[in-house]
Amino acid sequence: MVSKIAEKSKVTRVISFAAGDPDPDVIPRALYANLAKRVFEEERKSVIYSPTEGIPELREEIARFMGIYEGVEASPSDIIVTVGGSQALDLIGKLMIDPGDIVIVENPSYVNTLLVWKPYGVRLIGIPMDENGMNTHSLESKLRELKADGKFPKLIYTIPTGQNPTGITMSLDRRKHLYEIASQYDLLIVEDGAYNHLVYEQVEVKSIKSMDVEERVIFVGSFSKVLGTGLRVGWLHLPRELVDVFKAAKGPADMCAPVPSQLIVYKILKEGLFKEIKENAIKAYKEKRDLMLDAIDKYLHGVKHTHPVAGMFIFLWLPEHINGWKLAEEVLEKKAVATIPGAPFYTDQTGGNTLRLNFSMAPRELIERGIKDLAEFIK
Repeated sequence: MVSKIAEKSKVTRVISFAAGDPDPDVIPRALYANLAKRVFEEERKSVIYSPTEGIPELREEIARFMGIYEGVEASPSDIIVTVGGSQALDLIGKLMIDPGDIVIVENPSYVNTLLVWKPYGVRLIGIPMDENGMNTHSLESKLRELKADGKFPKLIYTIPTGQNPTGITMSLDRRKHLYEIASQYDLLIVEDGAYNHLVYEQVEVKSIKSMDVEERVIFVGSFSKVLGTGLRVGWLHLPRELVDVFKAAKGPADMCAPVPSQLIVYKILKEGLFKEIKENAIKAYKEKRDLMLDAIDKYLHGVKHTHPVAGMFIFLWLPEHINGWKLAEEVLEKKAVATIPGAPFYTDQTGGNTLRLNFSMAPRELIERGIKDLAEFIK
């Protein structure tokens, strides 16, 4: 159902609040065309396999990037370039989750992660969120309960900045507390940093990986939300003991991430272009976020919703009698406004009255109209 809505949302006439993509008109495509031309003209290796872990010069730039933007002292040898963040998450499931293993996630959490880990037999336990992110006191209570039953989770998965689907950003105190809990219970944390570079307010955002003195954080990075989802370049920053295992698993799966994309991203980083691209994206999406929040306040007065300081999403809690699935279908069919029901993001069959809205894709001039049309089906 979610994939069908996402597919229909790409039809030109549809006002899409569904996709998790950056706006193609914000992406500097002319710059990319020039970079691609240079890559194919200058780089013989652009048309052959790279090392499984990624071209060395890109891994060096990502290590430097981690220092500048994440506050992490990274070695290129601890970085594996992946086909977007999605492949990184799949590799984690393949290598670290056995049937019956417990994984702690935010509730709600990113639906594609829940789906990609499901075939590995994972048992997901969702921890409730509030405006400061995962409720770490609830997490402590759940871990004590599991320990008393002789059960030990394998991982904690979190999207601490601009969380998908809620848009919530975890407070610094919560990040510190989460790391302390992981240390106390000897758990690995998977930190998904997909939205770390789309922060719209002056808030203190510090990656959990930057606190990692015990090598217990697997950092999943992605350039997709700033540079474009079509490039398919992400990375894993791994505890050293896991690097060889991940390389060995990745090689047979795909040999390497797309080499032209690796080289384009390398040039963007090496030539200092990322900062301007990021700042332009932040300016554009902040404006769209504000337009959507204003429209929600105008037409959906009284509907509880998040106020994201980062990311691409606003989450709605609708009146209890409204079914998010039916609402999403009806508003798409009758008004050509695409939204995503929130229920699939939950681990416990709740969230039936919730909706996720994306604000990055729709044209500015259509955002208010789309929210107004949506509101007609909520009253």
